[in-house]
Amino acid sequence: MSGGKKQFSKRGSDFGRSGGRARKNSHASGSKPLIKDEAELPDLLDKTKDPLILVLDCIQDPHNLGACLRSANGAGVDAVIMPKDRAAPVTETAISVSCGGAIHTPIFRVTNLSRAMDVLKEHGVRIAGTSDHAGTENLYEADLSGPLALVMGSEAKGMRSLTMKHCDLLLSIPMAGFVECLNVSVATGVCLFEIKRRRS
Repeated sequence: MSGGKKQFSKRGSDFGRSGGRARKNSHASGSKPLIKDEAELPDLLDKTKDPLILVLDCIQDPHNLGACLRSANGAGVDAVIMPKDRAAPVTETAISVSCGGAIHTPIFRVTNLSRAMDVLKEHGVRIAGTSDHAGTENLYEADLSGPLALVMGSEAKGMRSLTMKHCDLLLSIPMAGFVECLNVSVATGVCLFEIKRRRS
């Protein structure tokens, strides 16, 4: 090598960037979310063996919503149920963050979440809520077999009390460090993929 030391060059420092701007997510560009009419929910449940449903109780941030939809699709969730009111709509941001999850996973935006949960129970689906403080069963020890709906609460307040009353069990994720809880989208991924691991 001549001319002294070789110049150090960073590798990957511009990965995914163009002109100082983050690259556009192309997975769901220009696509519409797979929004279903809530009247179609019973038919989906009738046709699905051992359904896995994700219930989002008033998620407010479209980035969290998109991340939840991404994890839902990756874990093989059959449908996502969320209220029409007091929840983030499925915006372009949510669709982009979902990386295709929002356009390939049926999403039911329902008028009354409690009524939708009653429909789940009528079709033999157990409902597992998640709670940082009220959870009585360890995620890694609880019975997660059979038809199951996983309920995730909002970022600030968690599940509403009426939603919690509809749950058959309340799960908690054991934490090993100083922080007491996970971001809702991270917790959703942890729970869904533990259920997927058990099923496989």
